[in-house]
Amino acid sequence: MPRLRSCAPGLAALALACASAPVTPLLDDWESVAQVDEVRPRWPAPPAEAHVVYLGSIETRHSFEPRPSFWRRAVALLKGDEGGLRFVRPAGLCVFGSTLAVADPGAGVVHLLDLERRSWQAWSETAAGPLRSPVGVACLPDGRLVVSDSKLEALIAYDPLEKRDQPFVEGPLRRPTGLAYDAVHERVWLTETLEHRVRAFDLAGRELLRVGARGAATGRFNFPTRIAADAQGGAWLTDSLNFRLHHVASDGSLDRHFGVAGDRTGTFARPRGLAVDAAGRILVVDALMDAVQIFDEQGRLLLAFGGRGSRPGQLWLPSGIALDDEGHLFVADSYNRRVQIFAYRPPREN
Repeated sequence: MPRLRSCAPGLAALALACASAPVTPLLDDWESVAQVDEVRPRWPAPPAEAHVVYLGSIETRHSFEPRPSFWRRAVALLKGDEGGLRFVRPAGLCVFGSTLAVADPGAGVVHLLDLERRSWQAWSETAAGPLRSPVGVACLPDGRLVVSDSKLEALIAYDPLEKRDQPFVEGPLRRPTGLAYDAVHERVWLTETLEHRVRAFDLAGRELLRVGARGAATGRFNFPTRIAADAQGGAWLTDSLNFRLHHVASDGSLDRHFGVAGDRTGTFARPRGLAVDAAGRILVVDALMDAVQIFDEQGRLLLAFGGRGSRPGQLWLPSGIALDDEGHLFVADSYNRRVQIFAYRPPREN
């Protein structure tokens, strides 16, 4: 697991046990995973070929950063704050290069984790005041983040290098939630939940399109929450209270949808975060099922993994998901207060 060795309480024990805590790799490639024994949770279970393998989880700065000083560890133990940074209720995720950004509405913070250098920063104060409920985050290629704050009713652009922020669009918005960056057209997709619609903006925050209205018919939404761009310049969104996924084509037309309400795999109970891989497969987090389901573009179920619990690979009201370019899958395991990491090799369609 990608954690440092846990350290015994007490300053004397701390000095002995924590002085040279070893660092273990955070992200393994698929070839490395394939060589390990079958102790790690994996799906499907052996002897079937695995397509998802558990790698580890991130919970606190204390367990994430490689070499915190003796005094920082001592202060963290005495204060009981695990180094001052931890996830409270992680939600939206995005990853760009080695940076994982995590919107945490429970803490009113956007966490910025460098997965290579193993450093953890947090952003919580805008020029206009504190973040209140950051729900979604999109990583832009120029290094900026766009963050949706549902209580501030705003989209905010933040530059981590300059440590500077500004409004991304003119507000207010009615519960902005899901965000996704569309690399094909260099634009940002947004789900505006209380307006039951999807909007798209260019990188200067100018609106390009809007689509949707409340309803159950095709082309209408009922509290859409999250969105993920695909490789063709379109996007999939979770039409949460219609218990389905909708596809928005590149031009803004609503060309297809799938899904029905249910409590078994292949159906939706409370679909939340989603991601789309390079081949168009859709990975959907379902909060009430405590599972991730993987579908092809026609809505056929390919694989499901997870299950209620707090053990490795289990989930409790998860809400966000992201893929990087190296085959790593990140899941915001919200009520377990952690982000879990998996190696992902796409399942083949039947």
